[in-house]
Amino acid sequence: MRRKSLYTLIIGGLLCCSCTDWLDVNHNPNYALEETVTKDLLLSFVENDMNADRTTYHGLQNMCQHLTKSGTVSGTYVFLTGLLAPQNSDSYWSSRYARIMNLRSITAKAVEEEDAGYEGIAGVLTVINFRELVDIFGDVPYTEAALGNDYLAPKYDKGEDIYANLIQDIDKAIAKLDEAIANPTYSVGTLKKADIFCKGDLKQWRRYAYSIKLSLLMRISNVQDVSAQVASIQDKGLDLNEIIKGNPGYYKADDKMNHVYEYWGWTYLDYESTYHKQVVPTSQLVDALRDNNDPRLRVYIDPRTSLADDKNGRTDYKKHGLDKEYYIGVPYGQLFPADGPNASKIGLGILAKSSSKVDGPQEDIYIMSGSLAGFYLAEAALRGMIDGGDAKAKDYYEKAVTAAMKMYERALKDDGYPLAGVRAPISGSVEEAAMQFLTQENKAVNWDLMTTTEEKLCAIQTQKWISLFMIDPLEAWSEQRRTDYPVLKVSHSQAKGQKLIIRFPYPNTERNLNPNNFKEIDIYESLIFWDQKNEERETVSDYL
Repeated sequence: MRRKSLYTLIIGGLLCCSCTDWLDVNHNPNYALEETVTKDLLLSFVENDMNADRTTYHGLQNMCQHLTKSGTVSGTYVFLTGLLAPQNSDSYWSSRYARIMNLRSITAKAVEEEDAGYEGIAGVLTVINFRELVDIFGDVPYTEAALGNDYLAPKYDKGEDIYANLIQDIDKAIAKLDEAIANPTYSVGTLKKADIFCKGDLKQWRRYAYSIKLSLLMRISNVQDVSAQVASIQDKGLDLNEIIKGNPGYYKADDKMNHVYEYWGWTYLDYESTYHKQVVPTSQLVDALRDNNDPRLRVYIDPRTSLADDKNGRTDYKKHGLDKEYYIGVPYGQLFPADGPNASKIGLGILAKSSSKVDGPQEDIYIMSGSLAGFYLAEAALRGMIDGGDAKAKDYYEKAVTAAMKMYERALKDDGYPLAGVRAPISGSVEEAAMQFLTQENKAVNWDLMTTTEEKLCAIQTQKWISLFMIDPLEAWSEQRRTDYPVLKVSHSQAKGQKLIIRFPYPNTERNLNPNNFKEIDIYESLIFWDQKNEERETVSDYL
């Protein structure tokens, strides 16, 4: 009874409060009685949870090789050594199934109340969470998942079957959004406050849904011909400069700030966070920005604060021609890398969208950008899946790169960065800076200098990988596994073999609670169905 009364009070408060007040609701609807929880509260909770969840897991940041261990802290990191155990997967599994259960409750309430808008939104978010489960684990429970006490030991469905169903599910969600949009009497009502992502804009939800469908189709495009389906939706997704953002009303206070800023950057008192000290950008990411004259270098990366070599003898930058370079990443997986001042860190610009530690904590979290859809369509055109050929592929590629840069326009132009060695801000427009970048004498980025399809595919995928930094590490990892671009190397500290980790082990909870369906897998050999190969690779080199 206490739980029921508590959640009745929470819901009553939510209905008359602002988005900012939502941040004060720290109770988990998973533990409430279903009849007391409104679909508004559940939607806010799910979206806020997805906001916090998408970038704040070290494992996925390590897997896509955006971030690695710094030299400031000790210890070993299983996602870098490859010594993953089932318990390392528990949170990746449980958080998504918890959200799916809440989304099923939203769907049930929406059906009961004949609310097509809510039903469509819940459908889109359910598809996203199931897609993520398949992309992390492969075969997972789907048909019997999150259905309560009737299925306490759900069967596992094949990943390819789940994807086929998710494509149908996203179509059903789009149909519900269409129904709500076409209904002149439909009112978004409290949805405007509850919906952290699109603020009740059902047309934007529809574009978002089509972009999710595009990602599903392109993910399976190497194992199934989906050309006709891609062509049918190529103009229906997010506009290239459109961004799905999440913000329930962040402000600068303890546990009330933008999760990405607070987790990876600074506390509300402007102290450096634990994880800004603990992990740093990889040399692969920094090199891709620095060596290709990418204007986002000043945004994504903060320069090292000492031009000296590491005091413990872990670097010889002069040997590599980098002794005067401010921007140097840490080799992926190196367990004893350069000390903190001698290597670059995650950039203030990408965390705060500017040099301001006042504005940064209340900035939106980016969920999905139209540039991602642009990169998918560039690949589709290059491969002949849609009309337009090479010229259309180039057009999508260049527009996607420009849109990806434009997301950080303020940070690119900001001349207020407090650190020495920061690259100069762009002097003109983002469009001009992007064109200068894309037309330089460098075949890594200049389409007209590329002579093979593989070079062009590598450019598309590398720019996609860069654009996803601090937005969606799982998408970056999934796309790298699918295409094998950018070409990544094996962790410096990997304990087994010369192959990249291609999936997570199933969690301990499945071993203990669902033993008849649980199965052991090899995280180096058991490919996700859309991933065709995992070849042996070189090990990352260090700066000695």
